[in-house]
Amino acid sequence: ELSSQEKSRKTFGRVLTPSSHLMDNRQSALILILIASTLLSCGGTSSGERAERAAAAQGDIVIGIVDTSVSPTHFVNGVRMAVSEINAEGLIGRRIRPLFYDDEGSLSQAQHVATKLAGNPDVVAVIGNRWSSIAIPTSITYNHHGILFISPGSTHPNLTRYGGEFTFRNIPTDEETGRQLAKRAHASKFRQIVIFYQRHPVARRLAEIFHEEAVRLEMKILSTRSFFRDQKDFRSMLATIKREFTPDCIFIAGGLPASAYLIRQARDMDLRMPILSGDNLDTLKLVTAAGRASNGTIVSTVFNPDLPRKATREFVKRFESRFGISPDTWAAQGYDAVRVLSAAIERSGSTVPIVMATTLKFMEDWPGVTGTYSFTSTGDITGKPIFFKKVVNGSFKYLPQKSDGKVSLLDYVEDFTLRLPVEGVIPTIDPGRTHDDISIEITEQLFLGLTDFDEETYEPVPELATDWTVSPDGMTYTFEMRDDVIWTDSTPVTAHDVAWAIRRNLKPETDSPYAYMLYILENAEALNTGAITDETTVGVRAVGNHTVEFRLVHPAAYFPAMAGLWVYRPLPKQAMAMFGEGWTEPENIICNGSYQLVAWEKGVVMILRRNPLYYQAERVSIPEVRYYVIPESSIGLAMYENNELDVMGGNYLRLPLSAVPRIKNNPMLHEAYSREPRFATYAYAFNTRRPPVDDPLVRRAISAAIDRDLLIQLITRGGEEPARTFTRPPIFGAVPPEDASRVGITFDPERARSWLAQAGYPNGEGFPEISLLFNASETHRPIAEAIQIGLEHYLNIHVELVEKGWDEYVRLMDLPDKPHLFRFGWVADYPDANNFLNEQFHPLRSANYIGWDHPEFAQLMNDAQSEADPEKRKSFYSRAEQILCRDAAAVVPIYFETSHCLVNQRVKGWHQMAMGGQHIRDWYFGER
Repeated sequence: ELSSQEKSRKTFGRVLTPSSHLMDNRQSALILILIASTLLSCGGTSSGERAERAAAAQGDIVIGIVDTSVSPTHFVNGVRMAVSEINAEGLIGRRIRPLFYDDEGSLSQAQHVATKLAGNPDVVAVIGNRWSSIAIPTSITYNHHGILFISPGSTHPNLTRYGGEFTFRNIPTDEETGRQLAKRAHASKFRQIVIFYQRHPVARRLAEIFHEEAVRLEMKILSTRSFFRDQKDFRSMLATIKREFTPDCIFIAGGLPASAYLIRQARDMDLRMPILSGDNLDTLKLVTAAGRASNGTIVSTVFNPDLPRKATREFVKRFESRFGISPDTWAAQGYDAVRVLSAAIERSGSTVPIVMATTLKFMEDWPGVTGTYSFTSTGDITGKPIFFKKVVNGSFKYLPQKSDGKVSLLDYVEDFTLRLPVEGVIPTIDPGRTHDDISIEITEQLFLGLTDFDEETYEPVPELATDWTVSPDGMTYTFEMRDDVIWTDSTPVTAHDVAWAIRRNLKPETDSPYAYMLYILENAEALNTGAITDETTVGVRAVGNHTVEFRLVHPAAYFPAMAGLWVYRPLPKQAMAMFGEGWTEPENIICNGSYQLVAWEKGVVMILRRNPLYYQAERVSIPEVRYYVIPESSIGLAMYENNELDVMGGNYLRLPLSAVPRIKNNPMLHEAYSREPRFATYAYAFNTRRPPVDDPLVRRAISAAIDRDLLIQLITRGGEEPARTFTRPPIFGAVPPEDASRVGITFDPERARSWLAQAGYPNGEGFPEISLLFNASETHRPIAEAIQIGLEHYLNIHVELVEKGWDEYVRLMDLPDKPHLFRFGWVADYPDANNFLNEQFHPLRSANYIGWDHPEFAQLMNDAQSEADPEKRKSFYSRAEQILCRDAAAVVPIYFETSHCLVNQRVKGWHQMAMGGQHIRDWYFGER
């Protein structure tokens, strides 16, 4: 069995015959060294003499710049701009003085230039020689004379293979490019490929690497053909390809003009499959030479001017302003080469070539305009991204690709980046463990559900699903899924991923806080509680790759809305198996949503970027989203007013309550302000296990002593709706506002004192101090203080305020002996009272934070779940609200939330979702 590399070599060996044009890597390196050795006898400054002179020099820093005019580019313009900027900034108190030369694409001319530069004792570095066949032999000359040499275009591995200590390149080698080209072919679902390569060592090596990687990725190489640099007629070869094979891609390793003839003749012969090539065709000369036939050709490149990085975008703007044209790849490469050389001088404080060379070799994650990269000990670079672009209607269009994960927390382009604040921490982005507003928001961007909510009606609409059906008895739902959705590792998203995720989330060891949302499925509760271990009995199964079936324990008209919740979303089984608890780290995560995670500095910032593999990627306008963790609303507001944030309020960091009146009266802020509905209830709840609030009379007294209207008028001042019941209208099953006073408890100090007296505490006498828990927030504190003052005033009872950070607050909430009264808000997961009442307060089937046991309430919840008649369900919910908020008074509703939002005027398409995560995929900047 031959290895992929052996297969590749055997294939290439079978196609090629020995000739003066064809040399293996060792032969070519040896011959190039022999050629270069003729230069070494021509005199010039020695390495030691140059180092001594550089160490003593005080004047200009002299560097050679060698262009290749037979292949016109903007390389020299990039160099000139870098030199100009560096001289304006200052470099160890000296200036750079470039000496410009042209190698004319000729090895003999390049040798002449190298000899001249080697004879100049002031030259400490040379940048240039973009062609490998020229850069390799001249690099030996520069190395011998102690001149630091950086080639921005030599990709053949032999440049650094002979071990020259002064030789560098700032472009990936053909080996890296070949592998990336093969991966691009694989990601594009090309499986049968024909290779054409030019009879030249560089082109041959690129083709070899592509071949090896393609075989490793299980693509089939149908045929490998070679051609000469000046060849014009490819018809015979193409006719054979057309007759004998059915390729879905042609790979070309070669330059112009031959490659243009090949492309044009392939199209003339009706070979319409995509054409893939390396950076030899990264030039508009391809379009000129091949004409319309070039359309669809994909080439690799190391520069993307649209890269959402501040350094890149500002470079493009400065270049266009200075020269009136857009920079090409070689302008960026030349600019970066000069800049990285100056960085080595700055860091080392020296222009001695060996010192600069040593500094470069230890330089890591250097941020160039072409991307971030590091140097190796041999002078190569690692980590630099390779991009791809396609010819579309006579011009290049950059193709989307998965981020390399290298992002700067401070370096961003405002025109590309949406800046959002979040309160507290981001606990998790594992859909199976998501439970809080922040995690729900981010999960919405990363992972798709079977359904989503319509922005206006909040009815469930298809997302991963295309449609669904329900059996006549209402007990079985079948969802048909899209077949064009893939994970970010390019594998398809299937019904099996949905079924596996649900079973995983139900396993006790997963400890999913929302596992109870799955209890509507057959045997789900039994698996989650450990009563059974056979996960295949759970009421979910894949019926083929794109059909998933759910079997319920009772009819539920709201199930299509539940099916979109995070705990139902498909998960990447292979990534989770490979990385375990670390599968959500940026370097490991696999997702399928409109965005993908690229960086996460916990407690500081999370960065998402547009997912190019999202099935509607072309509709996602904003390239990057940054979530900044901000501890206080006042800090967030200051950042917003300083144009450091784009949105505040709603699902994000709340606006400071005290600032709302000022915002409304400020002409500029007023234009950005809006008040939006939010399907959420702000409440306090009792620990019904803990005396003295274990007595319903005490709880009623406290509820009746809280003036909700005054609290909203004086404290929140946001137009919230006072709440007497827990489920927020207009959600199905909520008590209508006109009936709320009858069902719940209104502010009534006299009645409150009467109830407290009936409980044995007339005028509060003998009533022990109670504690009130809330999580630290500029919103929660003034509300807690107002309640504290009100209970002191009306009931003569003393309340200790317990303010905790989020993690400690959550920990205390899980304790049986938690404080007597605690903040308890709820944001709807889906628009049904079942979500507010049953899933939060069922004595046996919820987290039961209030610690109660109420058989009638439990029975009402059971009846409401199985009842098909909407009016009967509403009556069950109404009675349950009366028990929860009046008879047992286990919960004190305060108000139904309203989202106070500030939205930067540049953000268009914004819509505040009243529940669930925001649809950032529909937002855009400026005019679309």
